Amino acid sequence: MLMLCLSTSGPIASAAIIEDGKVVSFQRGEGGLTHSQTIMLLAEQTLQSAGYSPGDMDAFAVDAGPGSFTGVRIGVCAANAMAAAFDKPVVWITSLEALLYGHHNACALIDCRNGNGYAMALTENDIFLPPSAVVISELLDTLPANILIVGDGAVMHREAISTKLPAARFSDENDVDAAKAGLAAWDKLLSGDTVKEAMPLYLRPSQAERLAKEKK
Repeated sequence: MLMLCLSTSGPIASAAIIEDGKVVSFQRGEGGLTHSQTIMLLAEQTLQSAGYSPGDMDAFAVDAGPGSFTGVRIGVCAANAMAAAFDKPVVWITSLEALLYGHHNACALIDCRNGNGYAMALTENDIFLPPSAVVISELLDTLPANILIVGDGAVMHREAISTKLPAARFSDENDVDAAKAGLAAWDKLLSGDTVKEAMPLYLRPSQAERLAKEKK
């Protein structure tokens, strides 16, 4: 089976093809261009480099957030459009699940400014914390001492994390991309966990929504 996965929740867009559970093609954008300018080109380049066309795909996957509000919408719309055009299912995965792929006893942490973040945590056998909007200082009070913390929040708040959790472990790979998201989505595809149309995952109101609420 073949699946094209898009990721636009972070600062750099990317696309990957997963074939029978393995990444066979991957393209990552560059800074300076918006996701709307790059994601379809990246998808085309990813397909061409592997010798496939969109119609060859059995499913389309997307990192549906949390992350950049605009970026998430772009990726979700692109994946939905291709799936609809070729009458194929969509697999949606969270950016936090993508970061946690292959890890146990781990917490994915994405920074969203002012001491806030998005987090998800796994123990060896279960979900310790589902995808949630968190206050990072409060999150650290709840985590196991030797947990692995991965994501840009782990990089930005490493000093505070190490102070609160001296035994915490850190990863060298902290970016969300289509390869990680695609591998995480592959298991959902095999289990039949697909949808006709993905929806963005927003765990907090956007800045525009917050400002509008404050004015009222």
